[in-house]
Amino acid sequence: MDYVEAASLLGSAIALSGEFQVWKEAETAVIIDQKAQTLMKEYRDLQTKMVEASRADLAKEELERIRDTLMEKQSELNSYEVTKNYFDAKKGFENMMNTVNDIIQHYLEDGGGCTGSCSTCGGCQ
Repeated sequence: MDYVEAASLLGSAIALSGEFQVWKEAETAVIIDQKAQTLMKEYRDLQTKMVEASRADLAKEELERIRDTLMEKQSELNSYEVTKNYFDAKKGFENMMNTVNDIIQHYLEDGGGCTGSCSTCGGCQ
């Protein structure tokens, strides 16, 4: 099997994984939930405001006020069930992808010398 076939199989396996499915379902829930959309937009707007404020060299107090507002909005996002579920699902998917990347990196570093026994390796775990 060449690398294109292997990548295709890996992509299919990832698309069928529980982590990916949960993340996509949570993403759909965010898309259809108006409060989640509003919270996400407000958070992005505050992030932009924070970046612009830091570039504009505003007074320390003003930067702290914007930062505090941003932190409050983040807390609100994390406590609202729909957005919390989305962030948790996204983190689960990212963790899975990190594991996939670690395994690929292991094979690149070791030249594919896997014995098939994870108990003797530690590279995939």
